[in-house]
Amino acid sequence: MAQKPQRIIEVAVIDKVGPITAERLMAMSEAEWGLLRQRITDARRGRDHRSIAACLRCGGAVFIKARAFRQKRLPYFAHFKGADAACPWFTGDTQDPDSLKAGQYHGHQESPAHRLICEQIAQLAKQDPSCTRVAVDTYLAPTAGGHGRYPDVLVTYTNGRTVAFEIQLSNTFQTEISDRSLHYRREGVGLIWVLLGHELQSGDLPQSFRDVILRHRDNAFVLDQAAIEASLAARRLMLTCFLRKSDGSFGEERQVAVNDLTFPETGWPYYEDRVTPGLLARGEAVRAPWKVALQARTDFSYSELTTPAFIAANSDLCARVPGLALWQHQNLDRWQFAHFIAVMFSTLRYAAGAFKNYASRQPNIQAMLNSKLSGHPLMPFAPVLQTVLARTSAGPLLEGTVGVHLRRALELGEGNLVLEAHAIWPAIHVLLPEVFDGALRLQLETLGALPAWAKSSTDHLAYSYE
Repeated sequence: MAQKPQRIIEVAVIDKVGPITAERLMAMSEAEWGLLRQRITDARRGRDHRSIAACLRCGGAVFIKARAFRQKRLPYFAHFKGADAACPWFTGDTQDPDSLKAGQYHGHQESPAHRLICEQIAQLAKQDPSCTRVAVDTYLAPTAGGHGRYPDVLVTYTNGRTVAFEIQLSNTFQTEISDRSLHYRREGVGLIWVLLGHELQSGDLPQSFRDVILRHRDNAFVLDQAAIEASLAARRLMLTCFLRKSDGSFGEERQVAVNDLTFPETGWPYYEDRVTPGLLARGEAVRAPWKVALQARTDFSYSELTTPAFIAANSDLCARVPGLALWQHQNLDRWQFAHFIAVMFSTLRYAAGAFKNYASRQPNIQAMLNSKLSGHPLMPFAPVLQTVLARTSAGPLLEGTVGVHLRRALELGEGNLVLEAHAIWPAIHVLLPEVFDGALRLQLETLGALPAWAKSSTDHLAYSYE
């Protein structure tokens, strides 16, 4: 009998990101949709219980679920419990996680195996002379109201750092992971989620294990025999850290101590960040040919803008953006576009705090931009330049003479301006995904890794869950 087709949410709208189709969600890498899943759940579990994602049809709050399919994980949007059943995309009520959690151990708070592992970690941690206090399943009261928690093992060190070790032996819920993360973040406590290790060799790693590993930036911390032996030899707690590879497997491992880890301001500690570099590489790969061409310049003559390096950079971008080559042919000479890119990259260098003029001999950013906006062939690019300035840390330039020259250029340009229907705009989006791709911005914000130059002074993308 054929399986009955199931409804899906075809489009969800995420705050500061916009609409995300089901197709686009499924096309994302596991890390990309996993970070969105994490951010949406954290927002929902925050103190104000608000949602940052909604079904396009009914406006009801949604989250990201995942199902296994041929040893892969496929993400999809689902309504939270209590959604409007009349919605054409209603996916059915989800089970209440608090009720499921209550019955997870048949009425008991933990399994015997869980308790033994907690005691093992505590004993290994107590060997360390820099360890001042170890507590197992002891209440950690909140410092700012709300509910406290019972961390599996809580360790305090002489440098003042406190770390909670949470042990995961079986599948758990994204809401539980989120609740613990939010609580320990508020309390200034580091959080390390410890696995046993055999799960990593599973053909289909459960979603909750994937969730905690992603929060550790694709590091899986394991208490195995190798970690126990290393701990006894070093007289301090050591864990085996398995680093996840791009194909999802765990081929590399290290024995690490707490002081070997990076404790970021945002998120959980890690030994080696296996997530952020891949997200940042997307924009860097597109900009790389232009950086090569700009760095190779020896003078500021227009003739250099038609050298092989600039032609190669332009050809690479045209291959990525359908219609760009035709638009350039119909509207301007190639050197004009290359010249505008030189202006934009100079502006981005200023936004990053180290101005370098690739486009002219002016000594500062204001003089360079003002000259390009006053009767110059680049005046039609004023709308693009204005948007780039507004969405980066160079935004304050709009309040001075640069803003005056931009407004004047927009008035004088009339029908000769580069408008959003033109191929220049998708080209700039591809060049600067950190600025124009809302989903990527949210992913980088979740990691605390959005580049400083891409942050606008009026940007309120960083949600507060406190």
